[in-house]
Amino acid sequence: MKVALVTTLPSLIENRRIKEEIKALNHGFTLIDLSNFSFNIFGGSLSVKGLTDQEFNIIITRGIFSSIKPIIVVLLGLRKKGIKIFDNNFLSDQYLINKTSDLTKMALNKIPVPNTAQSRNFSDYKNLSSYLGFPLVIKSTRMGKGANVFKISNLNGLYRFIEDAEKHSHEAKNFILQEFIPYKYDLRVLIIGDRVFTMRRIPAKGEFRANFSLGGRVEKFDLDEDGLNLAKSALKAVGLEIGGVDLLITKDNKKYVLEVNHTAGFVGMEKAYNENIGKVFVEYAIANAR
Repeated sequence: MKVALVTTLPSLIENRRIKEEIKALNHGFTLIDLSNFSFNIFGGSLSVKGLTDQEFNIIITRGIFSSIKPIIVVLLGLRKKGIKIFDNNFLSDQYLINKTSDLTKMALNKIPVPNTAQSRNFSDYKNLSSYLGFPLVIKSTRMGKGANVFKISNLNGLYRFIEDAEKHSHEAKNFILQEFIPYKYDLRVLIIGDRVFTMRRIPAKGEFRANFSLGGRVEKFDLDEDGLNLAKSALKAVGLEIGGVDLLITKDNKKYVLEVNHTAGFVGMEKAYNENIGKVFVEYAIANAR
């Protein structure tokens, strides 16, 4: 069987792990890098180099962050031709990072999230901060792995953030403001179908973000049934089969979902569990391609 992995981020370490596991199952593997998406139409035939000029039994999409709409159109066309695709609902959602949409979905499904606000005007930030309190967190709506996440301690810090954002022509609509949750545990819950893996993320010294990609330490964590059900409910609310649920637990055992990652890494989880989670991902993706 020939399996292709379509992405616009070919350097992700998980891509290498996916390649290893697909080959270990004795399938052919091709990584299709569409980061510089282009196409030709000659004689009425559409050509996308690497994608339409080869034959595959299954296509797995993972980490498509640019040229989203044309890539989706092409993939839907290939699905109509009988090629099975595992897209983790990407083809219908048409995004991989949109924290505004995901938070809205979770709020409508009564998933506990930190108090959150968004405005199209930086002039509203002072008033919003009075409701959220300090410290607060400002994060980009379309960045992952802890990028563009800022902890703001006071009004002066807020004014400095706004000044810098305007200096670099950033728009207020591209950020959300959240209350800072003093947590006891910062967890990543990775869900792959019926399989659930949980690790505790411990920030590097001097860092408030606990992302493994930012140098945080990880360790396996025994999450209680309430936490497991909350993570599963968050994933369902967002509409994914595979995802990484970021969960905070306070000292008094209150649980908050920070976000659900559509392209959740699993290498850190493999380290925490000492288990081949790449194989779990690949086997699920192949079995559930449609």
